[in-house]
Formats: sequence, structure tokens, C-alpha cells
Amino acid sequence: MEHTTASSTLPRVVPGTAAGLIASIDPELTYLLPNRFDGDIFSSFVDGTKTADSTINDILSSARDKPFISFDDHFLSLLGSSPKIELIDEREENFAGEAGVWIRERNEVWYTTWIVDGPTHVEILDLPSRTVRKLQPSQPLENPNGGYFHDGLVYFTCVRDDSRGWPGGVVSVEPNTGHVETVLNSYFGLKFDTIDDLCWVTKAGTNESYMFITVLPFPHPVSNNNITVPQGLWRWDPRQKLLLPATSRTEFPVANGVRPSRDHRSLWVTDFGGEERSRIWGLPAKLGAPAVYRYDLDEDMWPVRKRIFSVARMQAPDGIRLDDRGRVWTAEGEGVVVRSAEGRVLGIFNAHFFTRDPVKTAIVQFELAGKTLVILGQNRLWTIELNEQLVQ
Repeated sequence: MEHTTASSTLPRVVPGTAAGLIASIDPELTYLLPNRFDGDIFSSFVDGTKTADSTINDILSSARDKPFISFDDHFLSLLGSSPKIELIDEREENFAGEAGVWIRERNEVWYTTWIVDGPTHVEILDLPSRTVRKLQPSQPLENPNGGYFHDGLVYFTCVRDDSRGWPGGVVSVEPNTGHVETVLNSYFGLKFDTIDDLCWVTKAGTNESYMFITVLPFPHPVSNNNITVPQGLWRWDPRQKLLLPATSRTEFPVANGVRPSRDHRSLWVTDFGGEERSRIWGLPAKLGAPAVYRYDLDEDMWPVRKRIFSVARMQAPDGIRLDDRGRVWTAEGEGVVVRSAEGRVLGIFNAHFFTRDPVKTAIVQFELAGKTLVILGQNRLWTIELNEQLVQ
């Protein structure tokens, strides 16, 4: 099953040079404004900040509909002189939602549809041909959501749905055959509430690999929350067949995205909590933070020495990736935000451009594929060809 680009008000390839596509903003404005200003967490920096200075207001408002917002020359270098923006597909319904898994050998990006709109499935973007097809697995996948490629297999989290008798869990898919196997689906007979994302880490100099999963609360009628495993970060050891919690539930009220550094020496986790966001999950509003956290991985590949790395300006961080240069990429309300290894915001792939509504249909996932950024814009699927190799 293949899709071609639907009719759209947007061109398939967005014309223009970098100069016409980029809004460059003085980074000083991110921390120093005129004494009279207002902003809110439900709008982006450029859309929701108003000051007493009309010149600053014009600078911010003019950036609202640009695809790229730059705060640093390193972001301009990443874009290069002619970044190519291509709209691969656009549909009335949301379809490009979660996962985002690049299989280098096949040059494909696998993604899942949007869980909020009902039962999900997997679609595959073939990067060379720019065509999309639906995965034909050996058995139906029950609400696939987050994904990760490891050792020849694509792993998916599956979101529990008691109304359909779906327990949730983690499955693997063999890319060539579509063969599906269930990896785990319970902890001593208890169901996980929502396993959202996963990743694998490998101990240096060995073939010892471990899978981390994030478990978040999902308080709506698909599940009975009285019989669930506590949310947080868990670890699966496939050699010892051992599933254990890696953190307490209080460390991550809404543990969401998870990825290792490229050298597998640190683990990065996003928290979707804080302020109004936590209420979505039936938690007190002040519980948690819309933040990214970093852990070191010790010699036994357990997460230790937690520290906060960043806080989202709008909504909360969801998907997360680290590139070969140590930059940290996150999907947030403002779009795909790129930070230096030190935490400086270098630039943003602007949600106002890449999705139809940053609040109602926010970008929650994306993928780095060689020199290509793939943005899952819910009802739009995009590729952006950049000036640097992001991942090998």
C-alpha cells in the first residue's frame, strides 16, 4: 500500500534560499526584555511574547511563520545556504505521529500513527523514492507507539487498551519479513499503564545490551488504573531475562521520550509534567517539570547521577535524539528544538510552519537520518535536507 502526496495548499518542495526561510533572533532576547512584557506557556516564544518595544514585537511576530528560527550561528551552519524542505505527504487525518525509526541499511524511516485518534499502525517512508507504505506484519500490532532499531530488529512499544483486550507491552519486528514477536507485556501479571518509548544501550567492548522503557500514566477509559505498574523508567536485560525498575515513579511523573547518547555513556529522558500539563495525566498541576534529564550510565549500565538539562518553553518535551556532535534535539510545543551539548538553544524547526496547529496537533516525534531531518507533523510528513551529517 503506497500513498502519494495529497492535494495541498503547500508546494511539495518549499522554494527559497536560507535567507528567506530563516528568522534570526538575537539570543539576548531569550533572557533580557524590556521591563514590561507578557508571555504564556501555551504559546511559542515568537507568538506569545509581547513587550513595550514595538521593534522587538515586530522581530518576534515576523518569525512566526518562518520554517527556521535561529538563535546561533551554529544553527545557520547546520542549515547551510539552501536547506531543502519537502512535503512528502499531507492528509486530512493525522497519520505521522510517533516513533520515527531510521533503518540505515534500508534507508527507511518507520513511524506510527497518532494514538489520540484511535488504534494505530506502522507506516514506512522510503527516503530514496519519497514514497510511503503501510507495514504488513506477520500478526496485527496492537497500538504500536514508540520505536527503536537495535541489532537488526525494530522494537515498538504498544499502548494498552482494555476496551479491546490489548494488554500493551513491547514487540519486535523483523524488517525483511515483518515477523513479529512479543518481548514483554507484564510485571508478575500486572499490566503496564502506558509504555510510551524505548531505547537500547550497549556496554562498551561487549555485546551486552539492555532495553529501557518509559511508562507513563494514561488516565482515560482505555485502562483501569487500579491494576497497573507504577510509571517511570524500567530496564529489560535480555540475557538474564530480568525486568526491573530503573527509577522510582517520583523521579518522572510523566516519563516520556528516552534515548542514549551516541557513545551509550549517558541516558536522556523527557518528562511531560509540570503546570497544566500534569493535569492531562490526572496528576497535580505542579508535579514534575516539562524538562529533559540526563543520567550517566554506570559500569553495569544503570542510570546514575541525574541532572536536569533543559526546560521546554511551550508545552513539554516528548521525542528526543542526540546527534553525532552531541547536540540534543527535542520535540516540544515550539517545534523541533536543537540545543548544544551545554544546553544552549541553537534554533528551532518551527511548529507554526510544520504542523497545522502547534497546540492541538503538536509535533511529538521526528527522526535524524544521515543528513536528513524527518518531521512527523501529524497530518503532514516532511523531510529537510541539511548541511551536516547528523548521524552515521
